[in-house]
Amino acid sequence: MEQDDRKNFITGNTFEVKDQLKELGCKWDPESSQWYHSDEEAAAQAQKLVPAGPERHFIGQAPYDMRELLKEIGAKWDSEKGQWYHSNKEIALRAQQLIAEAGRGHYITGDAHAVKEQLKALGCQWDVDKKQWFHTEREVAAQAQALVDRGPEKHFIQGNCFPVTEQLKKMDCRWDPEMKAWYHFDRETAAKAQDLVERTAQKHYIPEVPYELNERMKEMGCRWDAEARSWYHTDPAVEQEARRLVQDARERRQQPGLGESRIDPIQTIELDRGL
Repeated sequence: MEQDDRKNFITGNTFEVKDQLKELGCKWDPESSQWYHSDEEAAAQAQKLVPAGPERHFIGQAPYDMRELLKEIGAKWDSEKGQWYHSNKEIALRAQQLIAEAGRGHYITGDAHAVKEQLKALGCQWDVDKKQWFHTEREVAAQAQALVDRGPEKHFIQGNCFPVTEQLKKMDCRWDPEMKAWYHFDRETAAKAQDLVERTAQKHYIPEVPYELNERMKEMGCRWDAEARSWYHTDPAVEQEARRLVQDARERRQQPGLGESRIDPIQTIELDRGL
């Protein structure tokens, strides 16, 4: 029996006699996880009710995934105190060391933002105070560190991406200056971007269409691409016809108007000479 100020604690396996302890007026101390009585004589009487047994060396609480290991070394669970314990003091100390090592975080260094989803899949956790990813198992942490050091895989988007550049930026795609191609770290997002590029590739653009031809473009079935700021058609034959109309319009603009007279270059030279 232990004494703490006016609390006379009852030691041992009290779970089997807890109802009798209540009848004696004993109370439960949640901090120490023990029964006690303020009266020393009543506490001594209660202590006699506790069956004799091997001494318990409490290990404490442990991660859920360590329960099988603790059982293998002979540790038992005290449901009353909510702790693991062992009758052998040395084994109990070793178990406490194992729990401490399992709870120690092995931190991953470097820029891990691009591979955070992969780190989560490995079971890594985020330390809000240190602002770093970590894992309680050294081997898994080493795998995670190698992943960060290697960098995320780049999924490149093939084809002409120029018409959808702004859309790719909104999808968080990035430009690789060495490969001269757009890419994304996420495979699914890259696939969506690739689909966008392929669908856009079916658009045959008619650049620099004069304003006066807008209605004609509509009549031909052309559509306006707000992102590319250009008219287009899915039929290359219609696109070629539209391009010819645009070219004709440009040539007419370069020709002098009906009311304008053409100046002979020879006459201009003679005028300059004063002839």
